[in-house]
Amino acid sequence: MHNITAYLPGRLAIVFGTALLLILTGVTVIFTWHYPGALAGIYAYTSLMAYNTAIGFLIAGLGLLLLLKNHRGGLITSSLLLVLLGVITLLDLVAGFSLNSTQWFEVMLAQAPDRRQPMSPTTAVAFITAGMAYVLGGNQKGYPSILVCLAGILIIFIAVIGLLGRGFDTLPSFAWLGIKMAPQTAIGFMLLGSGLITLRVHAAVIAFNRLAFFYRLLTGFIFMSLLFLCIGSISMLQIRNVASLTQQIYQQPLQIKNTALRIKATVSTLNRVLKDIAVDPTEDHHQEISQKMTEARSRIDQDIYFLAQLQPGAQVLSELKHHLELWYAQIREAQIELQASNFSGYRELTLRQNQETAIDLEGLCDTLALKAQKEIEQLNLQASDTERRAANLMLLVIAGFFIAGIAIAALITRSLSWQLQQIRLAMLAIADDKSRILIPFLDHPHEIGDMAKTLAVFAHNNDERRRYAQLLLQHQQDLEAINRRLAQTNKELETFAYVASHDLKSPLRGIAQLSSWIEEDLAGGETEEVNKHTRMMRNRIARMEKLLDDLLVFYRAGKTQGNLALVPVAQMARELFDIHNTKPGLRLELDEDLPVFETLAAPFEQVIRNLFSNAIKHHDREQGWIAIHCNTRDHRFYEFQVCDDGPGIPEKFQERVFGMFQTLKPRDELEGSGMGLALIKKLVEIYGGQIRLHSQGRGCCFTFTWPQKITPTGSSIPLQGVA
Repeated sequence: MHNITAYLPGRLAIVFGTALLLILTGVTVIFTWHYPGALAGIYAYTSLMAYNTAIGFLIAGLGLLLLLKNHRGGLITSSLLLVLLGVITLLDLVAGFSLNSTQWFEVMLAQAPDRRQPMSPTTAVAFITAGMAYVLGGNQKGYPSILVCLAGILIIFIAVIGLLGRGFDTLPSFAWLGIKMAPQTAIGFMLLGSGLITLRVHAAVIAFNRLAFFYRLLTGFIFMSLLFLCIGSISMLQIRNVASLTQQIYQQPLQIKNTALRIKATVSTLNRVLKDIAVDPTEDHHQEISQKMTEARSRIDQDIYFLAQLQPGAQVLSELKHHLELWYAQIREAQIELQASNFSGYRELTLRQNQETAIDLEGLCDTLALKAQKEIEQLNLQASDTERRAANLMLLVIAGFFIAGIAIAALITRSLSWQLQQIRLAMLAIADDKSRILIPFLDHPHEIGDMAKTLAVFAHNNDERRRYAQLLLQHQQDLEAINRRLAQTNKELETFAYVASHDLKSPLRGIAQLSSWIEEDLAGGETEEVNKHTRMMRNRIARMEKLLDDLLVFYRAGKTQGNLALVPVAQMARELFDIHNTKPGLRLELDEDLPVFETLAAPFEQVIRNLFSNAIKHHDREQGWIAIHCNTRDHRFYEFQVCDDGPGIPEKFQERVFGMFQTLKPRDELEGSGMGLALIKKLVEIYGGQIRLHSQGRGCCFTFTWPQKITPTGSSIPLQGVA
């Protein structure tokens, strides 16, 4: 079982365990009915549950398992069997059909049972309720789940009443047709009801929350009505018990007492007449005795007949009849003596024999009256006890209705307030401009669903407004970036126009001067000078081409960016250093934690290449070093440092080294276009970074920032904020 339930969620495992307990209960009871000697210690207890009740629990347990699997056909079969079992019992016990359903199962027993235990009518009602719940429970969602939970609550209530009726002081007289529910049956129904509620309570809550407010109140009213019917039936049973006790008082004991007292009074009256005649005997009293005796005997015979109907075969009644016949005979004998004028014999019979017999008769009447009085007192005590229990029941009814009313009101209020709270939270989230807010209850009908749909319209409008605002802000940022780029381009054009007049015209002036010298040399026949001037002219032309090429590279920087690639910085630095290093005495020093990250490899490599080339070209010693370091800045940028121990850059020139066509040495001493650092600065700033120079005395460090994450856009607009 542990291995099975380990794969089930918590509440499903509870239902699974409940189903197994129901099946185990049914199997155990059926086994004890077949083999009472095998479990003799518990037979007296288990046999309190009827055989067909055990079969019902077996079916109910299997039905719970089928409900777990949602096996539609099996659920219908289980439901039909449970309903059929309950209906047959009610037809047999309540409707008066002599089906003898209890004896149907005796044919399966090896021997006749010691006692026949029929199924309780309340048990039959519980099985019928469970059968209907199984049919409804096949729907895992929707309103039937509410009815399943209500059926589970009703089954639990029936079981609680059954336990109370079994022996608790509140309802000990509760038994439909005198057949009480067995304790284990009540416990089994509690498990069954709890299993149904546990399995469908989540779906029931969802379905209940989808109901309109009116239907929620209607559901609560239906539940209260069912509760009222159940408790009302118990109250009616108590009233019937009181009426039955009252009827018993008037039907037997009180009537017996009154009849016995009437017989005693009749005997006493006739005996007084006889004694009066004995005091003054005359012949005239003979007729009076006959008349009185006839009247008394007629009344006594009627009362004796009535007593015989109420208590047939009673010993006291037989003795009373015997003494009456003896008394009648003695009166007739005294009457004969009176007719014979034997007054002394009449007195003897009347005052002695008749008197003794009359006293015996009165004693027997008193015995009957006393016995009836005791029964009356006992019935009065039972009526008083029933009244007390009825008062207790009323307290339970009031408390139960009070608690149930509070629970239902709390459930309805909580259901609505929880939904309204979710709507309120969604409204606050929309008011706070939170994106992608989930609007609850959009699929609900009625009031809450309408509120949710209205809120969804507001949320959609708010999202659209926020989206347009973001687009406007993005366009504004793009426009500002374009304006910055345009301003930078204009500045570069101004710089180009300024320096072009000198840096681009200077080679041209040199070429013009050399051409005039060549003409003069040719005219003078000095061919050696012509060759010299021709080489100088080619150098000026090559310098001019280099300036134009570097200028083209500068203006193309950022226009084509390439694709993203994984760049191992340490490996890239080693390869670039090996390619551009022309001085064997220089060495490269690298940090151990240089990053490996995804970026645009071509522009990043161009920055590192130009910094290495610049450091190598300007180094003034045979021995030296170039180092590259890296730190993380603001978790958005890497901060790289390319340092060397070269001659350094004087502070007064540090502001101009990033300008176009700027060189610190004459181009005749050190060939270069002066565009390298300007190109580096442009590339770094295009991708949102910054570059700065630090140099004091010998050595200098170029520090630049580069974004950790970059997205190629195909344009030169900065992709990240400025570091």
